[in-house]
Formats: sequence, C-alpha cells, structure tokens
Amino acid sequence: MMPHDPTSHQLSLKQRKGVEALLTTGEVKAAAAAVGIHRDTLHRWLNEAPFQAAVREAEATALDDLSRVLVGLGRTAVGTLSEAMSEPGTPAATKVRAADVTLSRLLQLRELAQLEARVQALETAVEQDTSRRK
Repeated sequence: MMPHDPTSHQLSLKQRKGVEALLTTGEVKAAAAAVGIHRDTLHRWLNEAPFQAAVREAEATALDDLSRVLVGLGRTAVGTLSEAMSEPGTPAATKVRAADVTLSRLLQLRELAQLEARVQALETAVEQDTSRRK
C-alpha cells in the first residue's frame, strides 16, 4: 500500500488498487484487468496529477525496498568475490576478473557518492538562495 503518500486520500479504492497493480504487473493493460477496469480508464487516471503522484511515490517506495535487499545481497557478492580471489584452486583468469569487477564497482560507488554529495550541496544552495529572495 502507499502509507507515506500524501495524495492517497485523494484516490478512490479502485485508483489505489490501480497504483498497486501497475507496480506488480508493469503494464497498463494487465493492471487494468487486475483491477477490473478498462485500460482507457487507467490511461485517464495516469494523466491526473494525484494519481501520477501516487504512482511516483509507490515506485520510489518500491525502489527503496529493493535497494535495501540489494545492499544485503551486495555483502554476499563481495564475500563471493573475496573467496574467488583468495581460493588457491581458482584459475588466475577468474581471480583477475573478480578483482576487476570489485575495483570497477568500488569506483562506481565512489562516483555515485560524490555525485550525491554534489547534488545535495546544490539543492541546499538553491534552497538558501530562494529563502533569501523571499
């Protein structure tokens, strides 16, 4: 469901079910069928601001949930790479590939963290500038 969605109170029960069905099916036709409405109705709802906001919020929540799962799997993956790199019987080519993957992902993570920090700094600067102008 959409517990943190401020627009969810603006949606009918069918619309809330439509949001959930869009997330689970991934397509309008299947979501409409799951809710028991015509796909044109769902397309119309998708053009309405409260429904769009509810879909975006539900997608963001789902991505947050998946991110937490991936973090847990990441620990397992790093352990697997570590074993592959340190196991005496592992072929050299596999060790090199594991090391390459590990370093590549580490650099990607570092870049993402730096980008996130820069975006946060820019957002803060914009907010401060906007509040000064008021």
